[in-house]
Amino acid sequence: MVGTSLTEVKCSKCKNVYESDVIDHIDLSEDRDMIKSLKTGKANRTQCPKCKKVMYLSRSIVVNFEPENRIVVFDPSAQTKEAKDEFIEDYRSVTSYNETLSEVGEETEFIVISKLDKLKEMLDEYVKARK
Repeated sequence: MVGTSLTEVKCSKCKNVYESDVIDHIDLSEDRDMIKSLKTGKANRTQCPKCKKVMYLSRSIVVNFEPENRIVVFDPSAQTKEAKDEFIEDYRSVTSYNETLSEVGEETEFIVISKLDKLKEMLDEYVKARK
């Protein structure tokens, strides 16, 4: 099941402010139909209810590559090492919270990427391995 949340969006055309559902998390073992949207960069598409302008929101999406024990945070704005390190530190903070999560954290590969081409490559490998 795709994990979503509501976020406030300001239309780039008419400046209308509205709420939209956005994707926060995708588990590829359950949500394979989302692969195409991820590869095209159109996973977080929203449309202004006032002027009908379509926008693609640039925000983090956590992609769980199961059963490979790989979690990828795709964030186009995480261009610097410092930004990527911040995600990694947050992940370590969460997984060290208790014994069970600590074990999961040690067994799981955690990657932060900002380039859509790298995400496409990883998704293509995932699909090939499951044919």
